[in-house]
Amino acid sequence: MCGIAGVFHYRSDAPADRGLLQRQALAMRHRGPDDSDVWIDGPVGLAHRRLAIVDLSPGGHQPMPNEDESLWVTYNGELYEWPEIRSTLAARGHRFRGSSDTEALLHLYEEHGDELLHHLRGMFAFGLFDRNRRRLLIARDRLGIKPLYWHDDGQRLVFASELKALLLDPSVPRDLDAQAIAEYLTFQYIPSPRTPWRGVFKLPPAHRLICDANGPRVERYWSLPIEPDRGHSAEYYRERLRALLSEAVRLRLVADVPLGAFLSGGIDSSAVVALMQQAVGSPVKTFSIGFEGFPGGDELEHARRVARHIGTDHQEYVVRPDAAEVLPRLLWQCDEPFADASIIPTYYVSEMARRSVTVALSGDGGDEAYGGYVTYPWARSLAALDDIPLPLRRALERGTRGWPPGSSLRRKLRRLALSVGDRHLEAMSFFPPEELNRVLSREFTSGLAGHDPYAAHRLKHAAAAAAVGDLPALLNLDTQTYMVDDVLHKVDRASMLTSLEVRVPLLDHKVMEFVAGIPFEYKLRGDTTKWILREAVRDLLPPEILARGKQGFGVPLGHWLKGDLGDLARELLLDSRSSRRGWFEAREVERLLRGPGEDERRDRKVWALLCLELWAQCYVDRPRESLDSFAVPSVPSGIRAAAAGR
Repeated sequence: MCGIAGVFHYRSDAPADRGLLQRQALAMRHRGPDDSDVWIDGPVGLAHRRLAIVDLSPGGHQPMPNEDESLWVTYNGELYEWPEIRSTLAARGHRFRGSSDTEALLHLYEEHGDELLHHLRGMFAFGLFDRNRRRLLIARDRLGIKPLYWHDDGQRLVFASELKALLLDPSVPRDLDAQAIAEYLTFQYIPSPRTPWRGVFKLPPAHRLICDANGPRVERYWSLPIEPDRGHSAEYYRERLRALLSEAVRLRLVADVPLGAFLSGGIDSSAVVALMQQAVGSPVKTFSIGFEGFPGGDELEHARRVARHIGTDHQEYVVRPDAAEVLPRLLWQCDEPFADASIIPTYYVSEMARRSVTVALSGDGGDEAYGGYVTYPWARSLAALDDIPLPLRRALERGTRGWPPGSSLRRKLRRLALSVGDRHLEAMSFFPPEELNRVLSREFTSGLAGHDPYAAHRLKHAAAAAAVGDLPALLNLDTQTYMVDDVLHKVDRASMLTSLEVRVPLLDHKVMEFVAGIPFEYKLRGDTTKWILREAVRDLLPPEILARGKQGFGVPLGHWLKGDLGDLARELLLDSRSSRRGWFEAREVERLLRGPGEDERRDRKVWALLCLELWAQCYVDRPRESLDSFAVPSVPSGIRAAAAGR
């Protein structure tokens, strides 16, 4: 994996700033510790940090030109069919100097132009400059595995793998987007294409940006199919899925460095590991993480069972995590406010794996594709109540409006009056709309201009529901939103901080296209989630693993908030710096801070507010020129001393 950055003065011949590009590359050195370089040609410049995976020789050096140097590329990712692409292109007269997938990308552009994207199978984000056409193409893979940020000031376009690198450019605004912050507090992440800053964007998955003298234009080049491919038996879906998954795993085993896999003991990672072991024919290195003092909260015992059953070379690490210490560094790495607490175990397991391997396969993507989240059967059970006339359901909801805000019964009755899509969005929310309005200050909400954080998600759900119905459309919605901006963002940032490449075979786009066509009743069958995936690997895994439900990458959040993390939250959320910022209603924050660790929903809210405050201290309060390196926020000395004394 790598880090990329670039600039293109598309309306002038103003020279690209070599020093700035070098600083931007240095800010992403964790993404590529093996090599770095910058290429400049008048108004265009490309920067690269390399983590060498395939072709460890200087032949993989980037930025890379084609033979006549009319094309230059800076590329982050892996193309899994590049040997076949290379053979096909060589037969058509293309000449190769090395054996990297980056060179294959250049020749694909020579052959197909912008349509090269339809020939790529893998994860990627890249910037390619065509000198003859004076034109920049940047693109991101179909599912959003690799990140890419960009900004256009009307004269030039800049891009980078990480926002911290982009912000080193003085022309990139740090004008806070209040609507993006409201969406973060709602969902625990900022949905694409927004970032915390107005005018700075994430390039969405399956999109390309083309910039010439007329400026940039963003285009979608691929869409996940929506409508099911009916008319086949369960056996057909099972056999075809098994074949595609086996191929996807096999393709991701190509590397010139050691490989391993994350193993949690859940169905997704267990399936990947079993197919990986079957493909290599020897013990695969597997890695699992657990927390000291959190019995039953991790999945170590389940991972051990899978490892013994398959025969992997298994390593596990039980950590005594210091959330108060590691969280600020992870939020710096995330670039954006981010409140998925499972980034902490993801970081620890990545750190452990990196001691032995450079590439790890993971099982991410299975929950969204196969219907694994508990919210799906929950949504189906509540949908049965929609036969109650809507006026009656709304009347019941109105009758609860004077009840205490935290009332569980009030929350349940309120959901009766919601649509299937809105019920799901509320279930996925840290601060649903009513609670969001209570915690944000009047000054802050005045900048929202009536913005509804659910609006964009609602449109995505409605578009899919028109084709397949409300319940199956939830999987499509989560694939476009939560998976991209939470799950994949978390995995990329946590693993890249340790310079570990993570590959996700379940998100192979050919697998995803097939799975999207499997009817919903083969995914959620009775009370069994991911039914078709379980059937596809039934002969490979222990029965007790196949029978397990969804657990997730658990973290002892309540336990942490009873200790140092709770002290940190109170110190930072109630201090003068946060008060001067004026984002929150102090009384509501004080109410949430009472009794940490006693209410899971309240704990999640406190966690989200703490993560936002730590992010703000890092990216709002610090000067721009310091953002390329991590600095410890103002953690109170008493908390630091307590942590050091353990």
